[in-house]
Amino acid sequence: MNYITRITDKAKNLYIKRTRLIIASCLLVIFLAALFFRLYYVFTINHPPLKNDSYNYDVMARNFLDNGYLGYTDSYSLHRPALVPNATITPGYPLFLSAIYYIWGYKSGSPLDAVRIVQAILGALTCLLMYLLGKRIKNRIVGFVSAIFYAVYPSFIWAATLILTETLYNFLFVLYLYIQFILLENIKSRKNAVLCGFVFSAAVMVRPTALPLIVVPFIYKYFMDRKTSVLKSLFFTCAGVLILMIPWWVRNFISLNKFVFLATQTGNPLIAGTFPYFHNVDLSKYNVDNQLKAGLGYIIEGFKNEPLLYLKWFTIGKFTFLFKSQWLYPPEGVSVFKSLEMLHSFIISFGWFGVMLSFIKRKYMLISIFIIMMTALQLLFVPEARYAHSIMPLLIILTAGIIDDLTRSTS
Repeated sequence: MNYITRITDKAKNLYIKRTRLIIASCLLVIFLAALFFRLYYVFTINHPPLKNDSYNYDVMARNFLDNGYLGYTDSYSLHRPALVPNATITPGYPLFLSAIYYIWGYKSGSPLDAVRIVQAILGALTCLLMYLLGKRIKNRIVGFVSAIFYAVYPSFIWAATLILTETLYNFLFVLYLYIQFILLENIKSRKNAVLCGFVFSAAVMVRPTALPLIVVPFIYKYFMDRKTSVLKSLFFTCAGVLILMIPWWVRNFISLNKFVFLATQTGNPLIAGTFPYFHNVDLSKYNVDNQLKAGLGYIIEGFKNEPLLYLKWFTIGKFTFLFKSQWLYPPEGVSVFKSLEMLHSFIISFGWFGVMLSFIKRKYMLISIFIIMMTALQLLFVPEARYAHSIMPLLIILTAGIIDDLTRSTS
């Protein structure tokens, strides 16, 4: 019997090792393919000159390295470097650029290709995180499908070539989600809670819109379990958030002589989203000191005067602008996987079908809640396909889940 047991154990160990080798090989292929696609476009596209946000990030990073303070441009039209510190935007992406500029050198010109290479690597690594997240939520099949879709989705490939926040943010946010799901399975782990909060805070420092989402998993978990350990985990997660937030608050208080929670620019996209279907845009509405307060006032005024129009705009109207097409504007004559343009419609259709189905089947509930919350937050602001970019990874996860469900039910 001992001899048979040893043979059986050896067979099991051999099977486990072969399975792990196959999985590792597949992930390596996905990673290398994703990296190749991104680097191919980094080195083959004739990148247009920087403008708008990209130009301003570049100026801000160089100004920080030269003068030692963070200040976003004082003028959207003139693109002048800020003469004094400000908190117009959160500092995550400019500091990311500054680190790369410092390592590669920037005196003879901004090392933009170095930034693109780093972003290509982060994009490829995000594919691996998508596998881990999909596996954690359901199984390996969901993980592999999610990783493959993320690897070939044209917008993710193209975004790595841009000097914008999206690639870095997606990496950090998917990493946060993976850690968050691990934490939900071991809610008493203080180390995981602090790490979860720290990574979430890093993502918020890149794009602040996600901040209200910090409580969502814990509310969901509390309603599922009704245990006080969930509230303790939230406390330690918030402690992790404060590791990055407190230095930013202290910096703002010292440099600006006032408390700035995240950034002062949030009111601008809010006002930009108040004009239904972008008709009758009134530029004078931007010329106010407190744009956030003014934007909320314009929205309330709009619902009072034209309730049906504003209700349609802040629901179906903005939703259509966000998800109708993918965020993809490569230089003229450059094709970013033309054959995969339909992938966007496929993901949107299956992903949102998965959201609706999750509340019936009680599956993928937390991911669906995240999608709904992230979309609701974006509906408050100016609706552009760019702002759906960070929601697409979650829709990919649900699409992969639906595919797995369908293949299993028909097999």
